[in-house]
Amino acid sequence: MYHLKPVMSQNVVCEVPTCMYSLKPVCSFSFDPTAFTDSTTGLTGAGTVDPMSIEIDNLLQKAENDELRMLAERQQRVLQQLAELKKEIMAMRTELKLNAKAPAQPSIPVKSKAQLKAEPINLTYLQDFVVNASPEYVPYSLLALKNLWKDRLNLQVECFTHSTVPKLSDEALSFQNAITTNGTTAANLPQIKVTLIWKNVGAYTEMITSPTSYVPICGEVNILRFLSRSGPSEFNYELQDNVDEVDSILDSCYLLLNKQNVKQRQQILRTLGSKLGKAAGFGGAEMSVCDIAFTSAVKQVQRTVAKDVNPNMQKCMGRVATMVGL
Repeated sequence: MYHLKPVMSQNVVCEVPTCMYSLKPVCSFSFDPTAFTDSTTGLTGAGTVDPMSIEIDNLLQKAENDELRMLAERQQRVLQQLAELKKEIMAMRTELKLNAKAPAQPSIPVKSKAQLKAEPINLTYLQDFVVNASPEYVPYSLLALKNLWKDRLNLQVECFTHSTVPKLSDEALSFQNAITTNGTTAANLPQIKVTLIWKNVGAYTEMITSPTSYVPICGEVNILRFLSRSGPSEFNYELQDNVDEVDSILDSCYLLLNKQNVKQRQQILRTLGSKLGKAAGFGGAEMSVCDIAFTSAVKQVQRTVAKDVNPNMQKCMGRVATMVGL
């Protein structure tokens, strides 16, 4: 931009009267090099500092020092509280005798079915029930339990078809013929009457124990849990020591049935495959409720996960089919 001439000349001399006391100037301007003289150095000129700027700097420095002091005091209080908390925790450890490391507990071997005592079945736990199942999701675990318990408990199954199902699939017809056939069972066995109704309920198989209250147990795996508790004691997995592991496998089987996304089913199947490993079954050499739930779940969704079933899984399913007639 172009320059303008100064409005006021800097060399203007103002005569100050001598009849009054002389006061130091309140402020000075940087363009007036002769306004002040530094009292410490005796220098005058452009290096002179504005007194108001000095005062402002002093105020800011004081405020900053106050904030730092308050922050330091706050930090000191926090450190003191932490030290007191540490003393209290150490006192509690001393009272609870947690200072010494606890000796390592020896691992408890898992009880096998043979080690579980075959106690008499409590008849008060036995009650007839109704199962609503879809022909597209056949509850193979009912047939497995019927054949597995043939020497201890008689599952008397009767089948009906709901009006929502126009026609039964071939798998449902084959299952119905197998489960309604009265096999060779021991005499005078406790009995449970099961009414199986083919109904359009999808993958959520329902079990109804009280027709008046109608509080269904949803999911084939949960039905398997219920029957495992009320059936013969030697088949109750909750009496074993690996209950958490069994429940985890049963939950995975439940998700395998009820997840509709193919990728999610494949992921769950890989998880089950890693838990199975190279063993003959989830319960080792003996038949377990996990083997039944896994076999039933895979048979129901095999159209979508057939390529992901590894040879050891197929071997496990073949063993279950041979032993319980699936």
